[in-house]
Amino acid sequence: MLRFRSCAIVALSLSCSLSVWQARAQSSPSGLKDFTIHQPYLSVRALGMGNAFTALADDYNALFYNPAGLARLEEGQINLGIGAGGDVKALELKSDIDRVSGGEAGKKENEMVALLESKMGDHYSARVPTVSAFWVRPKWGFAFIPADLNIEAEVRRLGIASLFVTATQDSTLAYGRGWDVNWFRDTRVSLGMTGKAVYRAAYSNTIFAPDLAQNKNIMRAEDAKEGLTFDADLGILMSPRNAAGTGWGRLFRPSLGMTVRNVVDYGFTSNMHLVDKNSSGQPPKLGRRFDVGTMWELPEFWIFNLRGMVDIRDMGHENWAFRKGLHAGVEFQWKIRSWWQGGWRVGVNQGYFTAGFTGKLAVFNLDIATYAEEVGPSDARNANRRYVAKASLDW
Repeated sequence: MLRFRSCAIVALSLSCSLSVWQARAQSSPSGLKDFTIHQPYLSVRALGMGNAFTALADDYNALFYNPAGLARLEEGQINLGIGAGGDVKALELKSDIDRVSGGEAGKKENEMVALLESKMGDHYSARVPTVSAFWVRPKWGFAFIPADLNIEAEVRRLGIASLFVTATQDSTLAYGRGWDVNWFRDTRVSLGMTGKAVYRAAYSNTIFAPDLAQNKNIMRAEDAKEGLTFDADLGILMSPRNAAGTGWGRLFRPSLGMTVRNVVDYGFTSNMHLVDKNSSGQPPKLGRRFDVGTMWELPEFWIFNLRGMVDIRDMGHENWAFRKGLHAGVEFQWKIRSWWQGGWRVGVNQGYFTAGFTGKLAVFNLDIATYAEEVGPSDARNANRRYVAKASLDW
């Protein structure tokens, strides 16, 4: 237990040091900068509890959150799902743009300017569709995510009202392994690695109101940058081996997790022209990131299980700040039978409230969550409330 506490102190010191470094290195805000922290993969379950999952990693999502969790899986799992998410304002904006762009020539330009002026500073988000297939077994796992499209848009004034749009479409193939190592007598240590191939198409552009009035299609394939990269995530999980015989460990059964995501991070250097034959330029890199987290779990009571998690995520990302990296949550699970179970979750993601629910009946599984993302710079908070859902076949 003493060794476990020492490791936790080291992890906390690392996160605090990176917080100071990032604050000093942050440049002044740019009118054309996207201030969000894009996540190549998001678990709806994790989002419900503040997206804190590094030290838990107890299902197929371990492949992308902490592959060391694969070493601790007790049974296999297959999950075939489709999900979608975004904020409710995004559909309203699209409807308004379609209405104005279909108006009378000579007037719709001024109407589009007026429309964007009325929404100045508003941020919009959509993540649709997300199609995924996972197959995990104790100690290894495989994932194929052919479609994961994330769109972020914000109304800004650059001389005239305009819409700043960034979009990222990832197709990912991943394989991970986890294993235990006998490093310490009193601490269980699990290691893991996920290797992945990612083909990315990225779009970033500022569309002025008069241009938007003439062409409502805000993204064109020829303007995208695309490429292929190979990378890997490394993870570690530690927990007291004899927790049942210790004080705090006996009650809370703690664990500590650390992950380095995108270790290589060499960029998308191979363009296969799958989106457009004339596309050129490389999409933004995946970005090397460091996550640390801890999980405390109470003993199971009847059909219920309660645990709490705290993560510091995405350290090393150019938009990182301590508030944006802080994630915490609580999960309250119940299990009547293996085919009839669910859970409730609440948490804090980047300083904003989150909540989620999971219901499983036979092989049908439904995950829903709401969370808010920080979309402004560190000196100007701006929350964007989002809702996500994933329906899947899970067995």
